[in-house]
Amino acid sequence: MSKPVQGNERAAALVALSEDQRKQLAAYAQIMSRGTGSEGNDLLQEAFARWLGSDKPVEGPEQTCNFLRGAISSIRFNAFRHEKVVRRYEGVRAVAEEGDEEDPLDQAADPAASTEGPLFVQQLYDLCEDEEVQLLLTAQTDNATPAEIQADLGWDEKKYKAVQKKKRRLVIRLMLEGKLT
Repeated sequence: MSKPVQGNERAAALVALSEDQRKQLAAYAQIMSRGTGSEGNDLLQEAFARWLGSDKPVEGPEQTCNFLRGAISSIRFNAFRHEKVVRRYEGVRAVAEEGDEEDPLDQAADPAASTEGPLFVQQLYDLCEDEEVQLLLTAQTDNATPAEIQADLGWDEKKYKAVQKKKRRLVIRLMLEGKLT
């Protein structure tokens, strides 16, 4: 028998994902899409495209799922990095163009607002190796309510409280170690 073509093997690996893995990936993509200007499904489709074009060997559904989570995270990071580069070189528009409905000045940041909160959350996210805590941090950063977080991630109240507890313990440990200020 002949060996299947690499593309067919990769497509089969996507089909082999369980229903739970597909739901988790969709929820993760939905959460990670916030603030990017894209929808969750767009991020998920881009991650699928990355998987199909990747040279990484196909090992199993769990490894495929991990690759897709990483791809979604990378796509989000690249979107924000692109936005930052554009702002650096082109600046932020200060006046509305003809036909613009919103005036950019209305979107300007409040100079009195503190950046300590977002900086703290970003440091925590970067130091955290627990994917569930990272999902929780991302959702909380977007001001999602506990009910919305539970619905998006498919968690019950017990799971939500357990992840909250893990997050609190992580914050305390990192602060005691001096890694988080």
